[in-house]
Amino acid sequence: MAAHLKFLSLTVTTADAEKTYRFDQTATVISGPSGSGKSSLLMLLKHVIGGSAILTPAVRDHVHSVRAEILVGDEHLVLKRTIGDEDSRNRVDVLDPATMNLRQSCIVRAEAGQTTLSDHLLNALGFPRETIPTRRDGKAGTLNVTFADLFAYVYLEAINIDTQVVHHHESHFNPKRRALFKMMFGLTDSALLELQRLAGNLRAEMKAKESEHESVSSFLAASDSRSDDELRAELVQLREMLQLAETALGSLRSELEESSAADAVLRRELRQAVEAARDAAQEVAAARELVEAREAVVAQVELDLLRLERSATAIEKLSPFDFVVCPRCMQRLEARPVQDDHCIVCLQHDPPDDTIDPAAIQQAREALESQLRDAQGVFAGDAQVLDTARVRAQQADFLTTTLRRQLDAQTRDVVAPRFDAIADSSARVAALGASIDAVTQLRDAWARARSIAQTVKDIKARRARTQADIKSKSAALAARGNLVSDLSSNFHTLLTELHLPWVQTAVVDPETYLPVIDGNPFDSLQASGGGITTCVNIAYSLALLEFGLTHPDVLVPSLLIIDSPRKALGNNPADRERGRRIYSRFKALADTYGDQVQLIIADNDTAPIPNSTFSTIPLDYPTPMVPGVAHPGPGHTTRTEDEYQA
Repeated sequence: MAAHLKFLSLTVTTADAEKTYRFDQTATVISGPSGSGKSSLLMLLKHVIGGSAILTPAVRDHVHSVRAEILVGDEHLVLKRTIGDEDSRNRVDVLDPATMNLRQSCIVRAEAGQTTLSDHLLNALGFPRETIPTRRDGKAGTLNVTFADLFAYVYLEAINIDTQVVHHHESHFNPKRRALFKMMFGLTDSALLELQRLAGNLRAEMKAKESEHESVSSFLAASDSRSDDELRAELVQLREMLQLAETALGSLRSELEESSAADAVLRRELRQAVEAARDAAQEVAAARELVEAREAVVAQVELDLLRLERSATAIEKLSPFDFVVCPRCMQRLEARPVQDDHCIVCLQHDPPDDTIDPAAIQQAREALESQLRDAQGVFAGDAQVLDTARVRAQQADFLTTTLRRQLDAQTRDVVAPRFDAIADSSARVAALGASIDAVTQLRDAWARARSIAQTVKDIKARRARTQADIKSKSAALAARGNLVSDLSSNFHTLLTELHLPWVQTAVVDPETYLPVIDGNPFDSLQASGGGITTCVNIAYSLALLEFGLTHPDVLVPSLLIIDSPRKALGNNPADRERGRRIYSRFKALADTYGDQVQLIIADNDTAPIPNSTFSTIPLDYPTPMVPGVAHPGPGHTTRTEDEYQA
């Protein structure tokens, strides 16, 4: 039977007021003039179940939250969703209807590791949660089928009731629309969808591998014309040549090692001579530094002795004289004021004559002469050490030079040619190695091409098996295609009851699952007027709804919400009669199935057939849909349809 879905009430809460709209009867008509809030009330039903609803400024500016009491399958619950910032709108609270306590808070948009409101409602409804395969921009992908998507089969919106059947013009939604129809009618199942997803992934993987194989093949064709077999033969030849070259190189190195062993004694003597020459050079440098220091001492003593001699001579020669003129500038000194016991020339203290002791001067002279003799003796000894060190250094350098010449003469005709041969042989080994690497890279590219080709072959085989499984599974489900034929019969009957002009045949296309009238698709009916397309759309939805009620294995939701069913019908007697027939069909459906079905209709006028079957929610400008907010009047109306274009 139909998947049971029913709204019991909707509570709209503003900052200052709260109002509850109840849907107690099987059929409820929300009536009122344009702009009074009929469509907004239906949009709030869509909003509270997690759908993307179009809300008017009055709702966005004043409504704080909406709360709906609903029956989903066997579950009775209350959903509450705020109208505000994006973060709060992405969450819907699930409340206990008896206590209004929070059961859980569900997100609306899917996030990894979290349960969405759609998951909760689909589980309660007993509707399969599936991911359908799709293609976008030539690439395989998947789409999650949500409860809000299923709601498109429930809610006929005023904006497209005369232009679209379940949003079939929306390219991003159309794959979901077809998939939902198949799931409702059992034309597909989880196993078949999984096979189709696998087939899509395999197709994308195969195309990627084919493109990769083409790239590698183009590289091989552009870089080298040799085939893989030719490269294999050349690689064998190159490796043989490399082995011979490495053998020759090893032989040359062995010969060089043998020759080097014969020169070992001479090399050892040369190494010892070099070390002795280095030590001798260090000894010469140390002796030179010491001689320079001794030479400085001798020079200092000689300087001190010379200074003493000059001082004694000056005292001896000048002390008998009294200066009357300056010996430098020849100015007179008699009139110059000078303290007693001070020199008249330099004005320093003038020592008495008895302080000048010739014996002391002689003693100082003898001491300096003794120091000079000692310093000269040490200097002569150190100079002799330096000369000896220089002789040893010269001998060591001579020995080193002699040994080097002997070694060069001994190895010139034996080692140098082998070094040249070793260099040539090493270069040949390196060149052969580079050639082997180049051929190996080309062979790796060939191996990669073969591997990719094999992968493509394997994918094609898997895809063929998957396609066969899809065909087998589809064949097993093909018998349910008769349900679409039965639906077509019901659809034709409904249209016949509406007395549409010139309509002879009406079917549901078994491929697109859209209405086809007199062999023409729904879109071609636009030229016939909005009234015709509106009737066809309503008849299609009613046929689906009733078919689900009469077939226990068809999961069409038991709820139908229609916004403005008499839109574009016109006001002549035939049009009004057609509107009355539509409502008569609503009544017949409600009377026949009772609590198994629910109809919620928004219209400018009340039901044209007075009957207790229909309950009414009246809206007008004095009492608009948003509680506590005064309506500015008929000259300031904002329709939900206008928000689609905003």
